[in-house]
Amino acid sequence: MLNEPKTILLTGGTEGIGLALFKQLHRLGHSLIVVARNQERLLSLQSTYTRVSTHRCDLSSRVELESLCNKISLNHPDLSIIINNAGIQYTPTFLDDDFLFDSIEHETRVNFLAPAWLSCLLLPTLIENKKTTAIINISSGLIFAPKTNSAIYCATKAAIHSFSQSLRYQLEQTNIQVIEAIMPLVDTAMTAGRGAGKISPESAAQQIINGINQKSAEIYVGKTRFLPALMRILPSLVKRIMRHY
Repeated sequence: MLNEPKTILLTGGTEGIGLALFKQLHRLGHSLIVVARNQERLLSLQSTYTRVSTHRCDLSSRVELESLCNKISLNHPDLSIIINNAGIQYTPTFLDDDFLFDSIEHETRVNFLAPAWLSCLLLPTLIENKKTTAIINISSGLIFAPKTNSAIYCATKAAIHSFSQSLRYQLEQTNIQVIEAIMPLVDTAMTAGRGAGKISPESAAQQIINGINQKSAEIYVGKTRFLPALMRILPSLVKRIMRHY
């Protein structure tokens, strides 16, 4: 799919896995539409690279997201791929003094509603493209077994997993492929100070790109490839391990 230049929409493309994906996809000759919140980082990409269009957008805002999709549909009718990469994770538990009630809605909007909204609103553009197109959703190994903290994050990634499967069924007679990339612990700002055995964002991005080229419906990145089998054989052990992930 990525063997010829395409126009790719990438959310959360200014840091972490998103930035690594941006650099590798750009190096392959693709044109990138990058969506993020940090205007300074977006301007840096815009001034440093060719074949890049940037848009500042709060993905938790339906109004801003609808405006964004209208602009993309109008200005980028050749859109081929959507990568729903942006995500946030709040770690306080419901019992912690620093837990914020409003974080429940914000985390759900960014991690789940935004990918669903983008997929729905840009669906006509992808279908009208006629060529093979794709919606790529980034999830996590936590879809198999959640951890103690970040309950909302785990729930949104489980929702992305289910959503990706259902959307794949809905679109199987169209030109749109639905791909899910299931991530391990990656060394990003989100995971700073947590866990061991992290893989680099560059390695994660390369494995995602390899999976896309192999036309995998589900891309298991790093150690997540062991999880489906382990959940069948030793589900209790996996749950104990992932509980403190």
